[in-house]
Amino acid sequence: MDKSTVYFTKASTTKSGSINKKLEVIIHKSAVLKNIRERDSVAIKLHFGELGNTRYIRPIWLRQLAELVKSAKGMPFLTDTSTLYKHARHTWFDYLETCKRNGFTTETVGCPIIIADGIKSNGVYISAENPLKLQRIKVAQAIYDADAMISLAHLTLHGTAGIGGSIKNIAMGCTTKESKMAMHTSENKPRFIEESCILCGMCVKVCAYDVFKIEAKRLKFDMSKCIGCGECITYCKGNALKVPWGMSKTTQDGIIDGARAVISTFATKKIFYITLAVDITGDCDCLRDSDLPIVPDIGILASYDPLAIDKASWDLLSSSVGYPGSKAEGKRKGEDIVKKLHPAVDMNYFFAQSSKAGLGNLKYKLIEIE
Repeated sequence: MDKSTVYFTKASTTKSGSINKKLEVIIHKSAVLKNIRERDSVAIKLHFGELGNTRYIRPIWLRQLAELVKSAKGMPFLTDTSTLYKHARHTWFDYLETCKRNGFTTETVGCPIIIADGIKSNGVYISAENPLKLQRIKVAQAIYDADAMISLAHLTLHGTAGIGGSIKNIAMGCTTKESKMAMHTSENKPRFIEESCILCGMCVKVCAYDVFKIEAKRLKFDMSKCIGCGECITYCKGNALKVPWGMSKTTQDGIIDGARAVISTFATKKIFYITLAVDITGDCDCLRDSDLPIVPDIGILASYDPLAIDKASWDLLSSSVGYPGSKAEGKRKGEDIVKKLHPAVDMNYFFAQSSKAGLGNLKYKLIEIE
């Protein structure tokens, strides 16, 4: 297989301008706009940042990207999906409020903001061929309906995926709670903590499959009816229903299956991947607090190959030194920082499985542009 092309520009400011200008340059050099047809709906997939986090992608970059899509006569919208865990992005309403508080509004970014799975985690089931873990994946409705997508990933480390790159960005970020649950766990069912139950009745109200009943002042349920959609976890007021988080390798397999499903809903050359390798923290943007970056800013990468761009991002990260005062202080060039901060995660396994699943090419040609 020929090497995949990965475009790269360093974060440092040079005569070519700031990182804002470099984002524009890398878009034009990669010719992605030529594959956007007039009136194509273009999903720009990003992580808007958990409320309280301060290292997430800056809104100014999204406005710039939206304007570039509009210059090609496409119709951009910013998007992500609601979360399994009960922070400030776990419902459609909460997520939109978090977007606003983090600086993302229609006025600031110049295009609509759509939470892709909607109010009730809507989506379309995609059957997987030769899956590593998941037989079917529910792709969020707005992602499924879009004509094209630009994945704008923020490079960070991640406690189960290893890195928060392009593959994770589209897998977990473009699927519904049901599929997120399946990626993270082996049993795909919520775990009930009886002593935490306050009999609020929300699980009874929101469950569409009659799993829950309140009888004699106790919650009773029939998990044989449960499809693992995760809605009960979202609305449980007593936090009595929990996600049974799984092991890293099974989660990585689920992420790979999820990414394949999302990619299958788009035509060839209708997904483009950009990774912002700046503000690289030791945990993902889902955390409510932000720590120091673990390495100095690296730059911007772009490719049509999600595996190649993730491998290139990982190689550049590995070749960086640790940021003074951070969790990675003292990191030497070539050191596996994921193993140091998240010992259970094996990046070699993730890349090997991604290649096996046909997500892309581990061999890449890095074209540095100014």
